Amino acid sequence: MHKLEDLNDLRLVFLIAETGSLSGAARRLGVNHATVFRRVANLEQRVAVKLFERTAGRYHATTAGAELARAGAAIDEAANEALLRVAGQDLRPRGAVRISTTDSIALALLPPVIALCRAQYPQITLSVEVDNFAVNLSKRDADIAIRPTSRPPENLIGKHIGTVAFCVYGAKAYLKKKRAGSLAEHDWLALDESQSGHRTLRWLEKFKPLSEVGLRMNSFGCLRQACVDGLGLALLPVVLGDSSSALARVGALEPECATDLWLLTHPDLRDTVRIKVVFQLLQVELAKAMARGAG
Repeated sequence: MHKLEDLNDLRLVFLIAETGSLSGAARRLGVNHATVFRRVANLEQRVAVKLFERTAGRYHATTAGAELARAGAAIDEAANEALLRVAGQDLRPRGAVRISTTDSIALALLPPVIALCRAQYPQITLSVEVDNFAVNLSKRDADIAIRPTSRPPENLIGKHIGTVAFCVYGAKAYLKKKRAGSLAEHDWLALDESQSGHRTLRWLEKFKPLSEVGLRMNSFGCLRQACVDGLGLALLPVVLGDSSSALARVGALEPECATDLWLLTHPDLRDTVRIKVVFQLLQVELAKAMARGAG
């Protein structure tokens, strides 16, 4: 069995067959005519078969030469594709990035940021998990978390995005119909027992026993919809409440309910290109959105 000493010999055969001359192949390879002549002669000697016939001043591949030329063409194509990838065509950030966040952030802030990310990095696929409970990034439950918290875990890479402000909201139609003298006299909507201890519940308990709250739900997104439907007042994140034209603020911001918004990832993931670019884009765009809707 004959062995090729250099796969470039296959490219050489392909280029001679394609250009029809030794000089043409030499120009494509960046070598001189004599080098090509010598390499072809050595190759024919090693494989013990004639690869080209010369007629009318042009080189025509024999059956054996055509077989090697096809292999050389495949190598040449693969090399060109690799060069294109190295030049950047296929080295853009790619792959899946999993984001975990709350329903408030997912509804009020994420859609335009996701659209921008898809436009800038079309080869990145995004998966957004909406969960109002903290995920464990150390166990790879997600790649990036966007969380309201006053104390982000010390073992994670974190960027402070802004402050999540809170205010009481009511549907404009509800407020026109229900003219109560105090907040306690209104119908109320609040988080349920799954969010026991949440700062908004502690605030509400000061004047309204939770047992008297007419409707309790497990997410601010659901509470906002119930509020829009005129079922009562709700203490909502400003970014969520202000995004509905059907709602109006009732009173001033409630500073004791405010919390910080953090962008988090695991240290082992910070240099993974696809996660790094999404993290940076989220950091910039969410900060802008928070500044616009800070209350």
